[in-house]
Amino acid sequence: MEHVSLAKRKLFAGLGLALSAWPRLAAATLEPIEGVPDKPLDEVLEDITAFVLGLGVLLSVLLIVWGGINYIASIGDEERIKSSKKTIHYAIWGMLIMGLSYAAIKVVNDVLTQ
Repeated sequence: MEHVSLAKRKLFAGLGLALSAWPRLAAATLEPIEGVPDKPLDEVLEDITAFVLGLGVLLSVLLIVWGGINYIASIGDEERIKSSKKTIHYAIWGMLIMGLSYAAIKVVNDVLTQ
């Protein structure tokens, strides 16, 4: 029982020490990295959002194509037809969710940056 208590004290002491150094680390100045553009945070977040959205749309389109190929290649096998339809169905739902999340992100970003 004492070992657990001692371990907890050491853990909290280490955590407190690490957190006490945080303000010093946060106040440290960073040199600009050569070749990396200096962009505001909102532009960086927009770039990340556009990249992730593009990747998601590409993946959804590939899944729709894959489901269509499997549907054609199923040749009447009910289980493969069902699996292909599910793949296409989920890919379309994924695109819909990505579109709605992108719209929500744009609305929140526009409200916060006004």
